[in-house]
Amino acid sequence: MADLLSGGTAVVTGAASGIGRATAIAYARDGCSNLLLGDLSVAGLEETRKLILDSYKEVKVEISLLDVADEEVVEQFFSKGVQTFGRVDFAANVAGYAHKAAPIHDLSESEYEKSYAVNQKGVFFCERAEIRQMLKQEPLPQFGYRGSIVNVTSLCATISINGLAAYSATKGGILGLTKTDALDYGPQNIRINAVAPGNTLTPMVVNAMPANHLDLFASMTPLRRNAVPEDIANAIVWLSSPRAAYITGISIPVDGGMNLQTGPP
Repeated sequence: MADLLSGGTAVVTGAASGIGRATAIAYARDGCSNLLLGDLSVAGLEETRKLILDSYKEVKVEISLLDVADEEVVEQFFSKGVQTFGRVDFAANVAGYAHKAAPIHDLSESEYEKSYAVNQKGVFFCERAEIRQMLKQEPLPQFGYRGSIVNVTSLCATISINGLAAYSATKGGILGLTKTDALDYGPQNIRINAVAPGNTLTPMVVNAMPANHLDLFASMTPLRRNAVPEDIANAIVWLSSPRAAYITGISIPVDGGMNLQTGPP
């Protein structure tokens, strides 16, 4: 599928590890010419860039320190990217934050505020910047739309999991943003969708979740395994691509069927 996104420019937040890194690599694999990658870890971004260029030497990769919760930093990040590449065809808003599992009576205000700042305000700041740029550009003929945005929410947005109240609440807000903006910007030929990962073996999840819960989640999933970042990245790239050209405003669960569970496996 090396020509699926041929000539496109993609932005990925949270690209230093996990789903963001896998998504950046998948965009390169499927034909993007230009990548703008942001995250809080420059070392992680440099490793992502190396992994991409080791396999896809023709791809131009720009990396930048990015705190999605900081409006001014987000604006500077996108301004720099547009100055370098001229446009944004695809955007994957992956950056997120998961607090340590705790019932709400033990959850501090600072943990809730951080969840809100990253998971909701962060997606708002990034998506707003992406849409503003997409409105200024005409579609590339090989794609037929001004741009495609994919937000990363979570299975927790629709299915309750013990101890993750702030995470669930803030990831749920991404669904409302995605659907409303899909309505508002569909007439301008901009598609906006979401993916809702199930339990995915990323550094963030592994650090936030007790080890025995990882095995428990795998046993609760019809496919009997946890996701790997590449599972989510493949869904993001497909939603970005012309193969999903008539799809907007949806959230695809990428969870091995876990959302189907109504009782013990």
